[in-house]
Amino acid sequence: MYEWHWHIEWQTPYEYHAHAIKRVIAEERSEFQRVLLVELFRFGKSLIIDGKVQSTVSDEYIYHETLVHPLLITLDNPKDVLILGGGEGATLREVLKHKSVNSAVMVDIDPVVIDFAKKYLYEWHQGSFDNPKTKLIIGDGYKFVKETNQKFDAVILDLTDPIKDSPSQLLYTVEFYKQVKGILKENGGLVTQATSPSFSLDTFSAIYNTLRNVFKYVSASIAYIPGFDSLWGFVYASDYRSPSSLTAEQVDKLIKETIIGELKFYDGETHEMIFSIPKHIRVKLESEKRISTEKEPIAVPA
Repeated sequence: MYEWHWHIEWQTPYEYHAHAIKRVIAEERSEFQRVLLVELFRFGKSLIIDGKVQSTVSDEYIYHETLVHPLLITLDNPKDVLILGGGEGATLREVLKHKSVNSAVMVDIDPVVIDFAKKYLYEWHQGSFDNPKTKLIIGDGYKFVKETNQKFDAVILDLTDPIKDSPSQLLYTVEFYKQVKGILKENGGLVTQATSPSFSLDTFSAIYNTLRNVFKYVSASIAYIPGFDSLWGFVYASDYRSPSSLTAEQVDKLIKETIIGELKFYDGETHEMIFSIPKHIRVKLESEKRISTEKEPIAVPA
């Protein structure tokens, strides 16, 4: 009989995934959320927020490279990048690999998560918080977008899932996306994590369609994240160009020209794979009619 402690994560009201916990490394509670760092037997150090695995040291690069690089290599020499969320600092780490980036503004609502990351998650941020190009702001992302006078080449939404009544739920609405569009430079673009096509396909497709009602070019990618036990979705939006229009050869050339250092997951061949959406998901994306609004925001099922 196993006597380990278990992390049980509900993916729908009828399904869960369980990880055996080798040890608890640290735990913090803030006014917004419960933050837990554990060592899992399979995935090693793992960040869990409000009962949801956010990333693991063994595979976080899959999520973060897929979130950041398809958008940034599609834009022409992005200089000013805004990140909302991304408390681990790994999204910031990937943004700073781009030679053209002069300024990376990161806005996170929870100082406890930032302090936690600085103390325990070096493998994720790798010193990116201390990079002179970084400007870290503790505050509400929606409020920042509404009030800033700055324009950005790219906005990266590395948010927690739109759980019902959570602080991030309104950051998946058409009203918010219109606000983001207003702070983008002429040839800018945004990307958002878009939940799981496996466990919340309705949410994924609604995010896609909501952005399609704001931007000219909207495309989706999917990647399997072992620590999430699921496919994960990402949606990119711009009035300039779509990452899905790039060929494998173009991606490899752009990576070589624009990125410092080696990537572990993303390259031209991987690019073609993540934008090759299975038919049943494509049909759902193209037929989706729902739009997430502040009055009726979408939410994940669990």
